[in-house]
Amino acid sequence: MIRRAALAGLALTGALGPLAVAGPAAAGPGAGPGVGCTGSTCSVQLSDLITLRGDYGATGSAQLPVAVPPPPCLWQAIGGTATGSRSIIGSFGAAAPSTPFGVSASVRQARAFLRDHPVPAGFWWELPVNPAAPPAAQRSCQRFPLFAWAVPGVTPAEPPVPLRTLAGYAYNHMRIPAPVLTTSPAGTGYVNLASYVWGPTRPVSAMTGRPGAYEVTATLGHETVTVWAQLAARGAFSVAVRSGHGVPYSAGCGPDGSRYPVGRAPASAGAGTPPDCGVLWQAPDPAAIVSAAVRWSVSWGPGPLAGPGRNRLPAILTTGQSRPFPVAEIQSINGG
Repeated sequence: MIRRAALAGLALTGALGPLAVAGPAAAGPGAGPGVGCTGSTCSVQLSDLITLRGDYGATGSAQLPVAVPPPPCLWQAIGGTATGSRSIIGSFGAAAPSTPFGVSASVRQARAFLRDHPVPAGFWWELPVNPAAPPAAQRSCQRFPLFAWAVPGVTPAEPPVPLRTLAGYAYNHMRIPAPVLTTSPAGTGYVNLASYVWGPTRPVSAMTGRPGAYEVTATLGHETVTVWAQLAARGAFSVAVRSGHGVPYSAGCGPDGSRYPVGRAPASAGAGTPPDCGVLWQAPDPAAIVSAAVRWSVSWGPGPLAGPGRNRLPAILTTGQSRPFPVAEIQSINGG
């Protein structure tokens, strides 16, 4: 741990072993700071600090979540008031008044706590600096004191976290509903006759108020980023055969599937006519399944946004599928 190493020559008993830097957690978002901290092994995770709003869930819709690098520093609890005070005094009790990172002030506060009866309830926190963080981020962390004390359920003022980290965390929790498929003919299919497919995305976004865009904001302290997903400009909707024998057609799909009215095949549909968006069946099957994927372009930017950001994130695919339905062969259609 960088700052302990720098202070090792000033410590009375030598620096303690390095503390691991807490990385991003997979726990649900929005937990209050310090909730659940009950011992000296407690550390603050990003999920304790970040507040999410909008279209999010405990797990997101991305098939491959993006890597969220550990922040340059996060507070870690080193013990309750008495335990942490003794640890700080044992390591830095002989430090000079000019010792950097606020260590001397923390030693004085620790000595005062141990004189109190009873010792006040709370936790001592230490702020390790990630040695792999960029130099500028390390310097920003080093503006904070090495130690801080807080009452139970509260953490010290949050150190800076890169906006890209907030964006990645929000992306990994972005929740976009899967398309709900409708086919025509409904509930059945016929060899050499097309099944047309629709898949509107519902419900409407809680944040944007429209089905074609979804949004999550992530806030940590005074920093906010917005992750925005909207239907891809081209090829947003694509059809596949999940089970059965058929040829999928997607070139004519609109953002919600076939461009014809939902649930109504065109009057021109006939034997051997490919659909604009759907499947042309080639053989009977007792339980055919059609699937459709919707492609969402994702971007992010600092602050609350009302549209796409300038920074790109991987596209998100949401997939829905029909219920199994039989594909039958009709002799009159096939010239039998």
